[in-house]
Amino acid sequence: MTEQAVTAPLLRVQNLSLRYSSQDGPTPILSDVGLELGRGEILGIIGESGAGKSTLGNAVLGLLSPEFEQTSGTIEFDGKTIGTMTEGERVALRGRRISAIFQDHTASLDPLMSVGAQVEETCLAVDATLSKRAARARAIDLLARVGIAEPERRFRNYPHQFSGGQRQRIVIAIALAGAPDIIVADEPTSALDATVQKQILKLLRTLVDETGVSILLVTHDMGVISEITDRVVVMRKGQVVEADRTETILEAPANDYTRKLIAAVPKLHIAPATTNAAQGARQRGPSARGDGNSPALLVAQGISKQFGSQGFVWSFGRSKPGMGLRDVDIRLPRGSITGIVGESGSGKTTFGRILAGLDPASAGRIEIGDRVFDISKSGRRNGLLGRVQMIFQDPSVSLNPRMTVAQTLDESIRFGAKAGRATGPADAVAMMDRLGLARSLSTRYPHQLSGGQKQRVCIARALLARPEIIVADEPTSALDVSVQAEIVTLLKDSIAEQGMTMIFISHDLAIVQQMCSSVYIFKDGRVEDFGRSEFIFGGSDNPYTRTLINARPHRFTC
Repeated sequence: MTEQAVTAPLLRVQNLSLRYSSQDGPTPILSDVGLELGRGEILGIIGESGAGKSTLGNAVLGLLSPEFEQTSGTIEFDGKTIGTMTEGERVALRGRRISAIFQDHTASLDPLMSVGAQVEETCLAVDATLSKRAARARAIDLLARVGIAEPERRFRNYPHQFSGGQRQRIVIAIALAGAPDIIVADEPTSALDATVQKQILKLLRTLVDETGVSILLVTHDMGVISEITDRVVVMRKGQVVEADRTETILEAPANDYTRKLIAAVPKLHIAPATTNAAQGARQRGPSARGDGNSPALLVAQGISKQFGSQGFVWSFGRSKPGMGLRDVDIRLPRGSITGIVGESGSGKTTFGRILAGLDPASAGRIEIGDRVFDISKSGRRNGLLGRVQMIFQDPSVSLNPRMTVAQTLDESIRFGAKAGRATGPADAVAMMDRLGLARSLSTRYPHQLSGGQKQRVCIARALLARPEIIVADEPTSALDVSVQAEIVTLLKDSIAEQGMTMIFISHDLAIVQQMCSSVYIFKDGRVEDFGRSEFIFGGSDNPYTRTLINARPHRFTC
């Protein structure tokens, strides 16, 4: 950075204090927060859920709800105080000079517009001189730059036709469309697998170096902080506890809380697999996959899922149907945790939804215990619904916005009791305590919770229903590192105590290594590699598996 960038920051926050007004009275959210963001700099803001990171980002964007009251401080952009600007000036600022990448990619996209039209619309909004053809060409280029395969063909697809990671990439493309001065990025890579995360971080770094754009990066992922940021602000309970250069924070943190955050980051351990593990992992056939010494609770054979053409077709021909899954075989030993890893769009979530009875399959069979289920039908018709519970990747969508936390958990308890699995109200309170959810949150609605708090409610809901199998789709992706270890321990203990079996879908290889006894690697809807955990992370010579492992931040690999 130049001396001018250091002395004349593009963004300056001084002594900012905010409080939130509710029926229970005002609650302090931010207290005397201060930071500076230079031109061409990436400033990371890290802390636990509820630390005020996202609130600070929304304050910079001017997107706080009326319940928030600023009690002190100022926010300056390019030497001008945002609070003294007219509404027209603030509207002109957002989208053109300050853009945003939000954590909830589903809520950021219009379900009734194709993704290409949404990117194209943003290009036209920020540059009225562009022709329709030029805006379309720029939109396709942006989709390609953020890693959307076949952007010309996917241009006409709608958000629901993309995986969670792909939707987040589209949101990033929209944020880049206006070539802004500042991008406020709230967990921009939380839904992405390791290889795509690395590509996106490299893209953001390249944009900063080439265009001089500044990024305010809100994240709970210390790996992201280590890979891309120039400086770091550590927040806790609405206050800044430490701020310094990234290298200084990671190598010699001055604050105890910062040291605890860094120590809590899961590390991926790479060690050679034993000969027996390697030989066992290379056996083929559904009966050999996973732990062959344990009785199987579930055997899935030949699972395939075909996606046909969507919407109206105005031409005489139809596009070739896409395959979400191709002849997938998986075996789940009773009482085990089995991991599924792969890039966005590899079919991980599709398989999980078929197993949970939420989507039918095009071919294949699933056997749980002694019963074979007709997976060409929905779970409500074939009996899968209830025997398998799912923890979804996106907690904002999976929670009923009209139900409080207490009502959500009570519903799960009643569902379990109806199925003959006894639970009680005391279990809900105990579960909240174990997941780090304050009891005062029981009266709150989903929109009043942070992303991590919402995901913890989803985990509690699934566990309280006491199913035979849990499909956990990225259950820790919205949680800060200090809570991840607790959640991992809780899930593993629950499997042992309640006799459940779990499929753990994740792009975080270190968490998968800690959680799972066996791992399946998905690629393009197929099982690319599989075996015992120690073999996959140490002895597998599969090129794709090695690519995923090598994409992990080296600072947290040993």
